Amino acid sequence: MAGKQWIAVAVAACLSACAAEQTTAASSKAVLETRFAAFNRHDLDAIVALYAPDAVLISPGFCADRSGSEGARRTYGELFQAFPDITDEVTASVIDDDHIAVQFIARAGKPGAGFSVRIANFLTLEHGLIKRDVTYFDPKGRPCG
Repeated sequence: MAGKQWIAVAVAACLSACAAEQTTAASSKAVLETRFAAFNRHDLDAIVALYAPDAVLISPGFCADRSGSEGARRTYGELFQAFPDITDEVTASVIDDDHIAVQFIARAGKPGAGFSVRIANFLTLEHGLIKRDVTYFDPKGRPCG
């Protein structure tokens, strides 16, 4: 009996761990989808709500790292003000528990007259909120802001 009980406990623990991992991945996917949907609607409050109060945002477009929800508000507020028609198109993503890697193309302006930038973004979540947001793109020599 002890052997069968041990196997039952081991199977239950494995199933529980697998379910927790799937739940984390599902919630991470929801954060990713919510963030890009809010971005494309230019819903600044919805984006800021996804960031932890002590989040860190890092980008070649910043002269210094930005922090917390105010750093997120500044970042996306500046983008929406500078490019009123900016949108993002996700081209690939990988989710591993609370870690997300996403590639996307940011576009603004009319085709042929606007711009298109390929961006790689790495997010770390904690308790369902973005704790770390590291972005990579070619700033083409533009000064940081």
